[in-house]
Amino acid sequence: MPPDTPKRPRNPAAELIAEAELSSQLEAYQGYSDRVWSMGRVADLLWRHSDAARPLIRKALIVELDDAMERASMPLPLSDGVLLLEYCGSVLRPLLDNYPESAEALRQELQIIRYVAPYRGPDSADYVTDLFDYYILYWLRTDQYRPIVEDCDPEVGILILENTD
Repeated sequence: MPPDTPKRPRNPAAELIAEAELSSQLEAYQGYSDRVWSMGRVADLLWRHSDAARPLIRKALIVELDDAMERASMPLPLSDGVLLLEYCGSVLRPLLDNYPESAEALRQELQIIRYVAPYRGPDSADYVTDLFDYYILYWLRTDQYRPIVEDCDPEVGILILENTD
């Protein structure tokens, strides 16, 4: 928050409601993902929680569909690591580098950390969390970006620091 912005008092009731909503969304996601076509675990998660990631996912899907047609086979899920690198480079880093002008957009994008930090994928207990840690949180913890994250959203800053090994 900018220095002249007063801090909001903590509201335990609102925090409990938000936590319950997050749990409900995670449960719904896990059940929902079993009934629909999946672009890949990370692509599905980004699609649901980041409007800014959707053009990246669309572009990657077009490439994969074209490749599948050439191979005469079914499309493969999108590469999680490649997608996260693209997301970090094309969405997060420009917002971080343009802070504080990009504060609102960055705050929106950082919300995905609230979903990823406690997330446990359906196939492997730590798969999605580990990928985000390796490709996204690593950069957010650096001396260059950590102060920006902590200023923009102190609670996400705490989540990022708490999830270090």
